[in-house]
Amino acid sequence: MRRDFEFFQRRYEQIEDDLLEILDFIDIKEDFDQHCYKVGASKLMDFCLKVGTEVETLFREILKSKRFDPVTDISKKREKQNMNVYRELIEPEYGLSDYKLTIRPINKEIHPFEDFKRGNNPEWFRIYSKYKHDKIELIEQWNLKHSLFSLGCLLILVINHPSLDGKEFRMRKVSQKVFDLLSSTPRFSRVNISVKF
Repeated sequence: MRRDFEFFQRRYEQIEDDLLEILDFIDIKEDFDQHCYKVGASKLMDFCLKVGTEVETLFREILKSKRFDPVTDISKKREKQNMNVYRELIEPEYGLSDYKLTIRPINKEIHPFEDFKRGNNPEWFRIYSKYKHDKIELIEQWNLKHSLFSLGCLLILVINHPSLDGKEFRMRKVSQKVFDLLSSTPRFSRVNISVKF
């Protein structure tokens, strides 16, 4: 059963609330070299598994979109999905690496898919993918910076859900407790940028 934008919007908001709960205990800073971004914890590891799984699920949903049907060998690529396939097919179509977000509590701009421009997968995803079946090591490797960037990736994928194709996108529909979407709106939908809270 396919899930639409509203399903993933609710899932995003639940995961966002998980991060906000973690931020109740950690005072974050604007400089990513600060100690607060380097500490691992089991709560962060749990967050990693939740957000990583959600990102993979959304990439799968996006790749099922009819817009990718004309791609050569699409059935094989849909069968053997991985981040390299997403970077190869979804990045050129959606321009994920161009999206920018501001982390509201510290007013810092980030580009969650910036590594795609260099032909790489995001650092957080490499860690998630390598250690998702080794929770002890994942606690050591995963940190708050990875959590922020992965949540940003998830938000960008949610606002690009295929069920929004050709529809008006209202930014106020998407929770902006952690991030300000700035000019980050789906390229393929009609855009309404009037935001009222």
